[in-house]
Amino acid sequence: MLSYGRLLVLTVVLFSGSTQAGFFDFFCIKSDGNCDEVGGGEKSLPAKQSEISPILVAEPCVEVKGSASMEGVDEAFARKMAIRDALKMASLKNNVKISTDQRVDDYQLTLDSTRFTSHSKIKNYTLVKEGMENPEDMYGQTKEGALNYEVVLNVCLTEEAGLCTGLEGNQYQTRLAIAPVVMPFGSEARDISNLLSGYQLELERRVKHKGYRNLTLLLEPIDLQPNHVVTPNLDPKQLIDIRNKTGAQFLLLTVIRSASAHSDTGILNTAKRFYDLNVNPEQRYIGLDWYLVDLMSQTMIHQARGEVEVEGDVLVGRDRPFGSGSFFATKTGKAFDGLLNQQTKNVLDALHCKPFESQVIDIQNGEYVIYLHEAAGAKIGDDLAVYHTAGRPIRFGGSELGQDRVPGAFLKIKRILPKFAIAELTAKKGVVQVGDIVKTW
Repeated sequence: MLSYGRLLVLTVVLFSGSTQAGFFDFFCIKSDGNCDEVGGGEKSLPAKQSEISPILVAEPCVEVKGSASMEGVDEAFARKMAIRDALKMASLKNNVKISTDQRVDDYQLTLDSTRFTSHSKIKNYTLVKEGMENPEDMYGQTKEGALNYEVVLNVCLTEEAGLCTGLEGNQYQTRLAIAPVVMPFGSEARDISNLLSGYQLELERRVKHKGYRNLTLLLEPIDLQPNHVVTPNLDPKQLIDIRNKTGAQFLLLTVIRSASAHSDTGILNTAKRFYDLNVNPEQRYIGLDWYLVDLMSQTMIHQARGEVEVEGDVLVGRDRPFGSGSFFATKTGKAFDGLLNQQTKNVLDALHCKPFESQVIDIQNGEYVIYLHEAAGAKIGDDLAVYHTAGRPIRFGGSELGQDRVPGAFLKIKRILPKFAIAELTAKKGVVQVGDIVKTW
């Protein structure tokens, strides 16, 4: 009889102006060896893959138990971690998708992986019971090792549209910095005045109009070299500098790839050219790309493209500056209006439910200063988790990929000022230091 090797992997996924923009600051030309490639190849699928339909549970509220070890931590820290554990367990009670992967080599089952993905949304919870576990086991013998702190929660789940899957801190708006707009071939838009600075200001206005308040503009001039393909500059030093200047968690980059206008080769236009008569363009192609960069991890997290073709009277005239009512009344202006609306919606959708992340920037008199802008929507009494970096930085292929992070403490906000917040320590596992990451949990 064959001996079957079996590997079981259980993964729980939870809560799940007219000048152009230092070009070398924000974007890279294709030939620059210091810039990383954008995008990557897709991974191959396992030999066999199947999915089971989502499990739906009717009850809106469930009672769950959570626990956390007291080894090496104080009671307050273990209590927080036990609550986290209980919320994870609650999320598996409703709207769970189960995926299984199997692989067979030489008639032997070498992989049997099950993945549980929860799409539950926690509306609220109530602490029903808490305390240390019984020091004796079911046989009356004293348990060895550190005891667990246990909690029982009554957790209410919801399918309310627009609500994020996590609980703590989802009301926060992460800070967004809007970079100057760049255009590799500026000569294509000589008939449009104030295009680049006007587009940036109009984009900011529309984002604010949709209710997003936690944002800022970068106004540094950016000079482009013509006839080069531009891509986002993901140099960590540059991104950290932008982060320190703005306090932003995300950076929005926009490139107007094309605004070319041309005329067809019809008989009438051919005759006009023969007699040296003016031939106005009657077609225009407008295309732009935008990118969202995470300034905390120095990675690009989202990119999209918008494009439109315009026919008819496509020239604007420099007496109709970008953003004015007379500009948006033109055919080219209407095309830009549609692209701006598309970009605004796409960016806000990408930012929706992105968890807040910041840093401890100072420690004074036993209080901790967090880089947290007032516009984020934080409130006094909010809880935040502090994450320490663990181990050495991970490197691969000459690049630094980052470091592992583990929860090390919990802070509660005491005061909120326009550009930072003051918090006090409520539970800890280790020493909180300047530079530690602060996140919602």
